[in-house]
Amino acid sequence: MPLSLARMTSRSRFGTGPLLKGLIWLFCLALIAIGWFVALQQIRFEREQAVEEAIAQNENRVIAFEQYVRRTLQVATIATRYVADRFARGQAGPEFVGTPEHPSQLPGMMAREAGTFLGAAIVNPQGDVVATSRPRAEPLNVAGHPAFSIHRPNDSGQLYVSPPLRLPGVPRPLILLTRRLENPDGSFAGVVALSILPEQFTAFYRDARVGSEDMVALIGFDGITRARRTGEATSAGEDLRGTPVMRRALEEPNGTSLSPSVLDGRTRYFSRRRVADYPLFVSYGVLESEVLASPRRRASALIAAVGLGTLAILGFAIALTLLINRGERRTREMMASNERLEEAQRIGGMGDWHFDMKSRDIYWSPQIYALHERDPALGPMRPAEFREMLDDEGRAAIDRAVENAFESAETQVFELKATLPSGAEAHFQVVGIPMIGADGKVIGLRGTMQNISGRKLIEQLQTRVAHLSRLDAMNAMASTLAHELNQPLAAAANYLAGSRRVLASEGPDSVGMTDGLVAAEQQVHFAAGIIRRLREMVANQPRAITSFSLEGVVDDALALIETGVGMPRPDVGKQLESGGRRVRADRVQVQQVLINLLRNAIDATRGIAGAEIVVASGGAENGMIRVSVSDNGPGFSQPPAERFSPFAAEGDGMGLGLSISRTIIESHGGRIWTEDREGGGAAVHFTLPTGTEPGGNGNGRAAGEA
Repeated sequence: MPLSLARMTSRSRFGTGPLLKGLIWLFCLALIAIGWFVALQQIRFEREQAVEEAIAQNENRVIAFEQYVRRTLQVATIATRYVADRFARGQAGPEFVGTPEHPSQLPGMMAREAGTFLGAAIVNPQGDVVATSRPRAEPLNVAGHPAFSIHRPNDSGQLYVSPPLRLPGVPRPLILLTRRLENPDGSFAGVVALSILPEQFTAFYRDARVGSEDMVALIGFDGITRARRTGEATSAGEDLRGTPVMRRALEEPNGTSLSPSVLDGRTRYFSRRRVADYPLFVSYGVLESEVLASPRRRASALIAAVGLGTLAILGFAIALTLLINRGERRTREMMASNERLEEAQRIGGMGDWHFDMKSRDIYWSPQIYALHERDPALGPMRPAEFREMLDDEGRAAIDRAVENAFESAETQVFELKATLPSGAEAHFQVVGIPMIGADGKVIGLRGTMQNISGRKLIEQLQTRVAHLSRLDAMNAMASTLAHELNQPLAAAANYLAGSRRVLASEGPDSVGMTDGLVAAEQQVHFAAGIIRRLREMVANQPRAITSFSLEGVVDDALALIETGVGMPRPDVGKQLESGGRRVRADRVQVQQVLINLLRNAIDATRGIAGAEIVVASGGAENGMIRVSVSDNGPGFSQPPAERFSPFAAEGDGMGLGLSISRTIIESHGGRIWTEDREGGGAAVHFTLPTGTEPGGNGNGRAAGEA
């Protein structure tokens, strides 16, 4: 649209205004025509969709109805066949054969099955009821009833479903389900019958959510309705012989058709299904007006929307026609915008392609010609020519993608490196989408190709940056060693200096000198342990995890600080949780953390009257132990986001204490955070896993286990 309008308007400057107006009106009228065409197609589609859904729902309902009727008839078949088998074996005793004046009471299975129906009876060859599940006050002869007379000659042996008829003394029409009885010699022995009310067949939909005008019916191939239900109204016995409905049902027992009902004249979609093994079919009908109610409402709304759109398009065409003469400035802006759009497409480096497997034709968009430095007049490259531009990995990628696309019919995404005619190397990302034919097979491929050489260059730069980051990490580790070794080496130097003074004094104290050398040796070992722990952290090796007393490691840290700084042991208050709580961690690393935090607190309170440093502990969430080091010094000078950053300290320190401490605590599964105390001062808190008591089996691992 922007390109076409810009070109149209540019022609107006050369005296083509009327042509431009004609094209505008032609375009608008075409757009209106398309809108109405799409709207009408949508209306038709929604109408067909509604009809298809209604038919599918009807067919599902009629299948369920047919299964219900068939199960009911199967129950009758089982019950009547039981009696017929007894007669055929000559085992019909007095429980099945009484007298017309005193019919026997049907026992056992027949009495139970009769509970499903209205009643059960056995009729002798003369038509007299000689056994019944319901007591009778007077003899009953049904010799003239069709359900009896149909079995006098030899029949098929199938269960007969009679039309609704009245029996003498019975006020309501009944349907009789009868079967012929034969003596062992094959002679006619009478009839066994089950009676059922017609509405019992349609009781399947009594509690179902159906429309008040939906019609369900059970109809015989003889044209007589066995049962019918419309909403809450039921009926039976309607004669449909010779009607279009019956002719269609006899020609196609299973199907759906649109026709007016014989009974009320209203047009419905009727779905039919034959009841297996019986000359019956079931039918379910839903009003056409109800099926099309929702599509008609949507059609009205869509027509109104398209009508408004038509008015808007006409208004747009009129306004655009009036503004053509003043459109030169707008044309220039639009042409500039189009140029920017084309430039953006060029910078994006993307084009589309299409390959037809049958014709072997290849289509390239103009942008792909530009990507491959090819003149469009030469046409797209043939596969063999294109493969020459690729390396072995690219050719293999194409082969795999094509094979996978034709085998799995799934979208393929892969990358290629090509050497362009100019000698430059380019990286492309290719997306191939299989096209599926009517037979379900892949008939071609279509997709896009994008130049990702810039992204590849960025990835290479990122690799170099990662290398520089590793070098920076090595520098940080060297700084860490300098920071952490300062404490034990200073302590060892103090011990050795004291031992030298003992040697130089008169009357050397061998005991004091020995103690000093031992202490110096311990500090050297401690320094070696720090080096080993840092090396293990860098190499991602297991730590020496043990369970130890928190109070003991606090005392050791205080003793090392006293020796290392060359000043009296600081006055540090301890508010440790009672009960001798233990932690499970690397003792040397936890001692490093405490030394770092206590040394920061001592530096912060140096020269302050009434200096106060407190080490406290308590319970934390998830079974952890919280340890806190607080002081009443001036507090933190950095914002919270920078306190754990390396080299963030002010003054003479290197600023690695908090950074190293965070690395150690987080490597043990804990966390560390800072807090500005009310009234001045600072606090640092960290958590560690709980350890087991000495001698306890607990759940912790053995000492030294990593």
